[in-house]
Amino acid sequence: MRHIVCLALILAFTTSLWAGPFMGEYEGTFHADSKTALKAVGKVVDEGDRHRVVLYTTPETPIDQGAYVEISGQVEGSELALSGRSGGYGWKGQIQDGTLTAKTEYGQFFEMKKIESKSPNAGLKPPENAVVLLAYEAGKAPDLSNWTNAAWVALPDGSMQITPKRGANRTKQQFGDIKQLHIEFWLPLEPKERGQGRANSGVYLADTYEVQVLDSFGLVETSGDCGSLYNIARPRVNASLPPETWQTYDITFRAPRMDASGGVTELPRITVVHNGVKIHDNLEIPMARHRAKGALQLQDHGHKIQFRNIWVVE
Repeated sequence: MRHIVCLALILAFTTSLWAGPFMGEYEGTFHADSKTALKAVGKVVDEGDRHRVVLYTTPETPIDQGAYVEISGQVEGSELALSGRSGGYGWKGQIQDGTLTAKTEYGQFFEMKKIESKSPNAGLKPPENAVVLLAYEAGKAPDLSNWTNAAWVALPDGSMQITPKRGANRTKQQFGDIKQLHIEFWLPLEPKERGQGRANSGVYLADTYEVQVLDSFGLVETSGDCGSLYNIARPRVNASLPPETWQTYDITFRAPRMDASGGVTELPRITVVHNGVKIHDNLEIPMARHRAKGALQLQDHGHKIQFRNIWVVE
């Protein structure tokens, strides 16, 4: 356990070097008045010409006592100056040296510290019975021989990177029922992009059923955002981490049951754990067409997304 904690601290420090000085997650307190202090969190999203800053009290706070504030930030030297109107009040504040403060003229205020988030499943080792599709060793370019698209790139950090506009990548092996698919992905920061244009890809089971990959950090999710079953179901929780952070999916998939004529007798079902949080639980997948077995596909949507440490337990 001690080694795992040390590794987490090393990776967290590495993440802080890659990420911008303001973008990311914050934790602290919302002071509703001089007597009321509530636990709160914040998400700061880099949108190019500005930062979008979302501050809110945690779910255990009664809804009639909680707060949700969305304001903007502008870079001014070494700080991010915060301002805007939300909830009927004018807010001003700053982020500097990892500390966020924002307050109103009526005395309400947030005070928070930046945290370095990490998926608890990042670096998860494959069990002995796993089919290893993309072995991961830090500092060593991976072997891509299990994959069909030779245009994708093996990077020296141990990951495989999409070559934009050169097509999806599929495994040579096909899979039906999956007890666990583990996959790690890294999304580039594309601050000027919005919606589906922001680090878009997808993980397809049986070359058919898509779990969306997208930079959805700090969003109210739809069925087209990260972790969604594209255009079918939105995640129960937005578990996205900031871009430039390694994220994880752990997926259980029960393939459709089909009769001899190809008719579906039982719909496929899927459970998805995103960064350690269960976002879909044994969910049926209704679609117009079904496949009982197929390749694992990683989608090329024109973005330099990286993948690593991919393995399957059938």
